[in-house]
Amino acid sequence: MQTERSLQTTEGTSSCWLREPDGNDVNDIVAWLADQGINQWFDFGQGRQTVPALAAQFMIQSGRHHLRVFGPAGHTPASGLVAVSDLTHAFGTGSFWVLRDRRRPACRDMTLLASTAILREAFEPGGMHCITAWAVDCNVRSRRLLERIGFRLIGMQRDCHVMQGSRFGRVLYDLLPGDLPNGFHSTAGGP
Repeated sequence: MQTERSLQTTEGTSSCWLREPDGNDVNDIVAWLADQGINQWFDFGQGRQTVPALAAQFMIQSGRHHLRVFGPAGHTPASGLVAVSDLTHAFGTGSFWVLRDRRRPACRDMTLLASTAILREAFEPGGMHCITAWAVDCNVRSRRLLERIGFRLIGMQRDCHVMQGSRFGRVLYDLLPGDLPNGFHSTAGGP
């Protein structure tokens, strides 16, 4: 199991931690994915937007998903989750997604730092070659995050996502290892 890592910008203006989820995090992950304010933005296959506790536990233990929880330095409970799922090692591909609980503490660039760190893990030791992501077209905050990370716009899937009875499109992105910014770093150890 990987230890907790401290993440910060090269200027040292923001500090947070990133670690593998443990048994204590399963309840948070299940609660986040049961919350309609959070899960409305996701699709876990065949239109499923919630993940039962057993499925969340499987995701944490499965080699098909690379999950990390994150939070601001000095706060123990996780404030969010970053993931690269649907890992296809034969082709070196995966799908990135992230969620952050706005009710929990945060620090500047925390989600960006955690996202960049998990993507580096997926590319460097993980051997991935291309990672995709999508955001609902009206989710400006997620689209900005993906673009700050270095994801490149590759298209639009129209009228394919349902939220609160309305249909939306999905903006599609991909990322290659050289697209990641260099302005962030991590260190092993506690926050």
